[in-house]
Amino acid sequence: MMARRLLRFVARYKVLLSVAFAVSLAGVVYAETREQGFDLSYVAITGNLNEAQRAEVYRYLLACRDHVHGISDIKQALDEVPWIEHVDVLRRWPNRITISVYEEQPIALWNGDAFLDDEGRVFTSPWISAPGLAHLSGPAGTEREVMEQYQQLARALGRTGRSMSSLVLDARGAWEFTTSGGIHVMLGKDDIMDRFQRFLQVLGSAGLAQRIADIKQIDTRYGNGVAVSWKEVPSGLSVAKTDNY
Repeated sequence: MMARRLLRFVARYKVLLSVAFAVSLAGVVYAETREQGFDLSYVAITGNLNEAQRAEVYRYLLACRDHVHGISDIKQALDEVPWIEHVDVLRRWPNRITISVYEEQPIALWNGDAFLDDEGRVFTSPWISAPGLAHLSGPAGTEREVMEQYQQLARALGRTGRSMSSLVLDARGAWEFTTSGGIHVMLGKDDIMDRFQRFLQVLGSAGLAQRIADIKQIDTRYGNGVAVSWKEVPSGLSVAKTDNY
C-alpha cells in the first residue's frame, strides 16, 4: 500500500513539475507575444521524448531565459542542444505555442565518446544506448569523410550478408576496418574501392569459403592480390600464418 502511494505521489509530482516548467516558460516569452497581439499562457513540448527529456528541454529554456526574448529565439536556443536535431515552433491561437522536438539519430559511435548522424555531424546524448553501433574513428574535421566512406563500404559489405564493426582513418590518411566476424582489413591510402573489391573477391573465393572463421587479417595494400593472415595455421598448409592471393 505504501509503495502504491509513493508511486502515485511521484507520478503526480512529475505532472506538476512539467506544468510548473510550462507556466514559467510562458512567462519568458509573454512580453513579446503580448506585443504581437495575444497573451501566451501555455507552452507544450511534443515529440518522441520521455518525461526526463521533456523536463530537460524546459530546464534548458529556463536557464537561457535571459537570452530568449520571444518565440523566434526558442528555435535557435534549442537547436544548440547537442542531442536535438531540430525543432519546429508553432504559435497556436489564442494563447499557446507548441515546440516539436526531433532527436538526433545516431548512425555510429565517433572516437569512443560521441555519435555521428547520417550526415557526419558529431553530437552527444545522455539518452542514447546503442551497443550495436559501429565504431568510427578519425582525426578532428574528418567526421563527414569518415561517415561517407563508412556508408559506402557498409552497403557493399552488407550485400554479402556481413557487417562492419569498426572503421578507422588514421593520421596518415590510411583506412582500415574490422568486420562483425572479427576480420581486420587494411586498405591503405589509395584506390580504396578497388582494394575493397579485392577483399570481397577473397571472401567469396572457393578456397577460403570454409576457412573464413580462421582469418585474422587481410591486407589489400598490394598492386595485385592480398595477403591473408591466419589465427592458426589451417590444416593442409605447411607455411607460415600468411598466404598471398
